[in-house]
Amino acid sequence: MKYLIFSDTHGDRAEFQEILNHYRDNPEIAAIFYNGDSQFESDDPIWENIHVVLGNMDLFSSDFPIENVYKNKTDDITIYQTHGHLAHVNNGFEKLDHLANKHHADIVLFGHTHVILAEKYSGKLFINPGSTTYPRGPQRSIGGTYVILTINKSEFIVEYFSRSFKEIPFLRQVFSR
Repeated sequence: MKYLIFSDTHGDRAEFQEILNHYRDNPEIAAIFYNGDSQFESDDPIWENIHVVLGNMDLFSSDFPIENVYKNKTDDITIYQTHGHLAHVNNGFEKLDHLANKHHADIVLFGHTHVILAEKYSGKLFINPGSTTYPRGPQRSIGGTYVILTINKSEFIVEYFSRSFKEIPFLRQVFSR
């Protein structure tokens, strides 16, 4: 199974729509996750079939959930998703890990920092796709990014892509399940 994960477009509807148009009808994509800070209204039709959570810049639209728990029995995984601002991800993952533990999550998705990250922490895979619009951190010169997560029986494969839909090979990471 493959999952599209992106975040922090901050009102860039054209970029958001372009990513959706590229992947929405792809039968390999099992689900689409958006980790907050779109700055779109929660009743916008763009959200159809997308798992979305509230970002700190989405506060005018309080109908987004603060967190989402996704379970896929085919992959035998549980994904915990939140934006990260309420878990203070800028100061570490302890609080985010605690929230994910409540749901027995295998994978934790978040945004907020605009910094790409894929790492195992406390037995879970933590993924931040960065920002498609305003990247930060050591890899910001790459430009905006998003993630395709591939899950098979033995591995999690995290692949970062540029806004032009090209994989960024040196960012690819493989984790055992």
